Amino acid sequence: MGSNAVRTAMALVGTVVVAIGVGGCGAEPDVPVAPDPLVDLAQLDVGGNATKPHDYGTAKTLEQAKIVEAERLANFIPLASDIDPRFAHGYKLTSKVFFDPKYSDLGNAIKLEKFTETAPDFITGFASSGTTDPNVQGMDLMNVVMVFPDEQKAKDAVVALERSDFEYSNRNQAVAIPKYPAAKAHWQPHEQSIGSWFAAGKLVVYSWVYDYLRIAAGEVDLTTLVSLVEKSLDVVVPSIAKFTPTPPDQLMNLPVDIDGMLGRTLPRINEELFTNPPGVYTGLAGLHFSTTPITARPALEAAGVDRYARDHAIVYRTRDVAAARKLLAHQAELDKKLRSVESPKNLPQAKCQEYIGSDKFAIRFYCSVSYDRYVALVWSDQLVDLQQRMSAQYALLVNAE
Repeated sequence: MGSNAVRTAMALVGTVVVAIGVGGCGAEPDVPVAPDPLVDLAQLDVGGNATKPHDYGTAKTLEQAKIVEAERLANFIPLASDIDPRFAHGYKLTSKVFFDPKYSDLGNAIKLEKFTETAPDFITGFASSGTTDPNVQGMDLMNVVMVFPDEQKAKDAVVALERSDFEYSNRNQAVAIPKYPAAKAHWQPHEQSIGSWFAAGKLVVYSWVYDYLRIAAGEVDLTTLVSLVEKSLDVVVPSIAKFTPTPPDQLMNLPVDIDGMLGRTLPRINEELFTNPPGVYTGLAGLHFSTTPITARPALEAAGVDRYARDHAIVYRTRDVAAARKLLAHQAELDKKLRSVESPKNLPQAKCQEYIGSDKFAIRFYCSVSYDRYVALVWSDQLVDLQQRMSAQYALLVNAE
């Protein structure tokens, strides 16, 4: 898990989680793969953590159904780095799943105080974001895609939400987006930032650009902002057109788990400690949660990662056993910011590290393991807790068979 790693395949769980080593995995000839080591699960110290997979069934509440729908939508939303590779870094401490304004931290991009009354038909949404500099010294791009019951309500929401945002400040001025004349946008002429609302079928896309450097320098360039909004919509709109929203009266029928991935993932204990709810995504959609999606992507693609689940751990489903072990090896790489620490008792194949870098918000300990075609990552600020979580996570993978 090189330090490039430690900022890759995941995002955050309340505090900064140092991510995962992800150098590219080159193609190699197929070789026989030894079976997974035999582990006596009864000899593992799992603390109070779950070791048996849970059957999540269908959504139990409308809130949970909206969360699942947002996670489905995320699979069709491009990364900011797909729109422009300059946006190579993901946001820290940003909620992606947007199902209720009161649980969202998108207030810097969208004025949320009147969101519910302005857009009463809003169902759910997902935010994809990126920045050119992780230290707030560059430019941010965010696309928040929102689901509405029908196309007319989506169009009405564009008008209403833009008006609400526009009226928030008397310095706002309307801006035309020539390539997308139906878009409603505005900016403040003294500030290098823009917000744009656009209806695409039953979906609404809010695109937001904020340029810290030019704002600090007192520079403005509206043409650049408009061009970036157009470039973003050029990528986002055709991609989300492939998404089929669930009819509102069918939301409660949505399965919470996909392919048993959440059942294989250590469940969280305290919901309030997490920025985003539990969920299952495609492998590449999991990169929405990475702080370095561009460097994380090659290893995930090389390993054939097709599913990503996040809860009190992160679990990847790779192409096969060999791919899982290669991905684990990359996660276990060490460098000057990471040193090896003791694996859980009776689970020597788990690879554990301590972060010794300068990021005071980073979680201290990390541990990874593979079983069959799955790779799991856990984290904690306490070594014993980490080892117990890793042991429980391994047992979950085995017991899910």
